[in-house]
Amino acid sequence: NQGEIKMEERQVLAVPWIIPITSATTVLDATWILQPSQSVGPFNFVWTSLSIQTSVAAAIWSIMIKDEAASENFMYATTRSNLLVPDDSHMVDIVRPWVFKAFSTIFIEATNRSADGILYLAFHGYLEK
Repeated sequence: NQGEIKMEERQVLAVPWIIPITSATTVLDATWILQPSQSVGPFNFVWTSLSIQTSVAAAIWSIMIKDEAASENFMYATTRSNLLVPDDSHMVDIVRPWVFKAFSTIFIEATNRSADGILYLAFHGYLEK
């Protein structure tokens, strides 16, 4: 039928999914790069929210997050962790969920702007089949 639009069928697994990422211990003003980048696995991962915590209370990190497969940075430049996720909440919903395609990778670069410490991130979402 001419003019008919076919919607792509998407199946969602019934399981929420979390991708945890932990930095190495990083000293003040040192940069940590996630190597190798974190694979999202054999299914599409729909990223819906982000959690950030640090091993030192109220520590600040400058963070860059990138979907390597799509060559998409999620910020114009490195962004302070307390601007991404306020210290009092530790989690923020993504304005528009992002789909990391199956077998793509998450790249993270983070510079410690506080005392020596560890950065903990959790990408919350769900899997598509």
